[in-house]
Amino acid sequence: MPLWFRMRFLRFIPFLLLLGLILFFGLRASANLWELDWLPRWLVKGGEDPDAWRNTGAYFLFTLAVLFAFRRPRWLILFLCGCLVVGVETAQNMLPERWLQWTDILYGLLGVSLAGALSHMFRNESKNT
Repeated sequence: MPLWFRMRFLRFIPFLLLLGLILFFGLRASANLWELDWLPRWLVKGGEDPDAWRNTGAYFLFTLAVLFAFRRPRWLILFLCGCLVVGVETAQNMLPERWLQWTDILYGLLGVSLAGALSHMFRNESKNT
C-alpha cells in the first residue's frame, strides 16, 4: 500500500472514533454513566458535569475531525454536523428514560459553530502566509 494512501486513511480514524462515541453515548437508553463498569471512574465523574461542556466539547472535536478528514466545502460539513446534533438529540426523545432538551441542541450547535470559526481563522491565516 502506498504511503499517501495510508496517510489519507489515518485522517479518518479520529472522525470514526468520535462519531462512534457520540452515537454510543447519545443513543444509550440510559444517560447514567455509572452503569458502565468498563468506563474509568474519573471519566464517569467528569461526564456527570453539566451537559453544556459535554455537548459543546464533543461536537466541537467531532466537527474539527470532520473538517480535517474531508476536503469538502466547509459550509456543507458544518450543515451536516449541525444536522447530526439535531438528529441525535431528537432520537433521544424516542428512547425510554431520555428526552429532548433544547439546551443540548443549542450547546451542540455552539460546538459546531466554534469549530467552524476556528477552521475559518486558520484557513485565512494559511492563505495570508
